[in-house]
Amino acid sequence: MIPYYWGLADVHAACFHGLLIVIISLVVTALLLGLSIVLRIEQWLYATTLFLLLPCVGLSVVLPLLRHAQTTPVLQGICLLPLLLFPLSLPIRTLQRDWSATARELGADRQARLRLFWWPLLKNSAFTSLFLSIFFSIVQ
Repeated sequence: MIPYYWGLADVHAACFHGLLIVIISLVVTALLLGLSIVLRIEQWLYATTLFLLLPCVGLSVVLPLLRHAQTTPVLQGICLLPLLLFPLSLPIRTLQRDWSATARELGADRQARLRLFWWPLLKNSAFTSLFLSIFFSIVQ
């Protein structure tokens, strides 16, 4: 919304770009989180997001001032990934590797594991990431 207030964009374009930032950042965050769980690289995910957190968020906020193009919202959504993955990587890195395998061996199918294991574990972090994504799409 900052480009709208500065007179650089109309309200419809600012809202569309904000929605595009939210959608891209959340979809790619979910894909990377699922990939890190499948590949069991939770420690690597935590360290990488912690290392890239401040530079990427700063670039995401400053990017509209540096570049006015149609791909700017896409780049902003990608730059927000470390910020959105960091709260999600905290509970995942504390997991023991046996929990999901134990649930699978006890007969829990994918939906049961998602509903009874992963959702309670990631619920608060997912809402934090959703809030951060919406906040930074407004700031854009």
